[in-house]
Amino acid sequence: MYEFEYQKPASLDDVTRLLGDEDAKLVAGGMTLIPTLKLRLAKPTQLIDLGAIPSLKGITDERDTIVIGAMTRHAEVNRSDVVKRAIPALAAMAGMIGDPAVRNRGTIGGSIANNDPAADYPAAIVALNATVRTNKREIPADQFFTGMFETALQPGEVVT
Repeated sequence: MYEFEYQKPASLDDVTRLLGDEDAKLVAGGMTLIPTLKLRLAKPTQLIDLGAIPSLKGITDERDTIVIGAMTRHAEVNRSDVVKRAIPALAAMAGMIGDPAVRNRGTIGGSIANNDPAADYPAAIVALNATVRTNKREIPADQFFTGMFETALQPGEVVT
């Protein structure tokens, strides 16, 4: 790995400020980024860990909408009574992602923001007609994914 600064901001405002460095990378669960760093395929100047931002975690039922925070782990989606009741297929799918280590570390937001063609969530949220919320806007899932490993995220924008 190359040398980088590690940042663990406590708010989305801090994240936005740190993203002013165009070579900074966000890390959620790190399932893709950490191996990429180990192979020296990425050389960020800063690694911005989203794990200390409480507003990015959890699952809530907002009347007719289930909101899953970006830092919610796959295992949490799988175990959630809210998700099991409202979208049982999504809960079941989350329980089959990778292996236990991936399910307990990987996040829905990281999977969506990375848009790996082998990932489960991108196709699922498009099929569910979901909306991706960011720190700046809401994007219909069918407009969010723009190509392999590409999304509609703009510089300074974070999936929330």
